Amino acid sequence: MNEWRGACIDAFVRAEAATTECLAVLAEVEGRGILVRLPHLVGQRLDALQAMIGVGCPFEGEGRPAATALERFREHDEFRSTLCHGVGNVTLDRRGCWTVVLRVAVLRTRRLARSVQLFTENEAELRRSIVAAASRDLRSRLGQVRASILRA
Repeated sequence: MNEWRGACIDAFVRAEAATTECLAVLAEVEGRGILVRLPHLVGQRLDALQAMIGVGCPFEGEGRPAATALERFREHDEFRSTLCHGVGNVTLDRRGCWTVVLRVAVLRTRRLARSVQLFTENEAELRRSIVAAASRDLRSRLGQVRASILRA
């Protein structure tokens, strides 16, 4: 289970690093770069990138290939939060297959909100492969965006 969790977190971290690198390159572009925000928190960085490469945005032309990949990657935001901040317990069935239970406590509008997510080993592996694919696609497309900006 820890190996699975680590692999999922690694996929998120690599995409987040590519996002940061892309924002830094966009920020260096004369003129349009002044519009790029460089926030500290990763969710805000993803928002900032979305605001730069989406339809009608300053880097729409260069960012078009990555915009859809970014949207697909963002579909996993809640899973990332649960994975990174959830307290896990593992159970084994009689065949030796594990199930992970992740419990998260967050503060929303000044109130405690709790959630629980369960993943069987098969569900967890499927989720890992989906997140890894979304991460690879986003990283590749952001690399193309960076390359097109640096060539210009």
